[in-house]
Amino acid sequence: MADITPPSHHRLALNLSMKLLIAFSLVFSVVFAMAFAWFYRFSTQAALEQIRGDLTNTLHAAIDGIDGDAFEALVNAAVVDPATGLPSEDPRYQAHQQWLETIHRIEPRANPYTYIKSPEGRDVLWVGDIFRIVRPEDGTQFLESYTPQADFILQGLEQETSRMTIYSDDWGRWVSAYGPIMNSQGEQVGAVGIDFAADYVSQVQQQIRSSVLIAFLVAYGGLFVVVLLLSRLLTRPIVKLTKMASCVANGWYDQDFAGLASGGVGVLRDEIATLAATFVVMVAKVREREESLKQQVAELQIEIDEVKRQQQVGEIVDSDFFQDLRDKAKTIRRRRSQGPAATEGDAAPPVLQVDQGQDL
Repeated sequence: MADITPPSHHRLALNLSMKLLIAFSLVFSVVFAMAFAWFYRFSTQAALEQIRGDLTNTLHAAIDGIDGDAFEALVNAAVVDPATGLPSEDPRYQAHQQWLETIHRIEPRANPYTYIKSPEGRDVLWVGDIFRIVRPEDGTQFLESYTPQADFILQGLEQETSRMTIYSDDWGRWVSAYGPIMNSQGEQVGAVGIDFAADYVSQVQQQIRSSVLIAFLVAYGGLFVVVLLLSRLLTRPIVKLTKMASCVANGWYDQDFAGLASGGVGVLRDEIATLAATFVVMVAKVREREESLKQQVAELQIEIDEVKRQQQVGEIVDSDFFQDLRDKAKTIRRRRSQGPAATEGDAAPPVLQVDQGQDL
């Protein structure tokens, strides 16, 4: 048999491995995307709850440090300096502002302020404001009227409430908490507001997003490598078996299927081992049948050659020329057997030389 070079199957190996890799990657990409979205929402919500807790604790501390009776007296009896618009010389106002500054110093994220409801009930009037100390250019005037964009600030005069959805006003973007100030008789005389800058909340969300994204990218990269190695490990015996089967199809029967058939480990390898064992039997039978067919073809060729020879002889024997030749040969033999008794005057026909072994 001529030497047959086994066919190359790099394309098969690449295709099969890449298909598995792409399939696993798509599945895990969807799973990771869903897990990332869930974990990001969970982490963000947990961070917002932590911020809400910090806001609430700061609010409680601020309310506990305010004397409701002194606050009420400040609102009702403070003398405002026309030059500054503030009761700067009033000791009650000075103590009130110092307390707000203390709150801000303890919790730098907090921007505390106090307010009361306007007589009309639709606006609020600012009493204390940390911006008069830390951002004078944005500070409010004492009892300056302000129309809130939402009801949260008005609700703070009645009960403790918080606003964790980022909103914007004339001073920036915030999340806030509000709570009432009570006098010694248990009456509501004002409210405290605590603002956290939204930039801090956005920074927390960005940190969570970056941390979670990095963690998931590292995990995804590691999983991608694992899937790549597994895909090659799983496809290697399949590719090898396919290559050997293709070699058999091209007449290269000396393949080591027995090595695959005896090396099965695990469920998939067991199936491959079973298939390899089947190939061992199949190749043996194919080889046997091919040898048998070759023998039959050789015998059939001999029979065909004999039939052709007989047909050619029959064509010669049945031809007119051969019949005429045979008749002349018979005439010559008959005259020879009669001898000199042949009639004088008859022209002697030409003598046909015939081999002794040929029957004419």
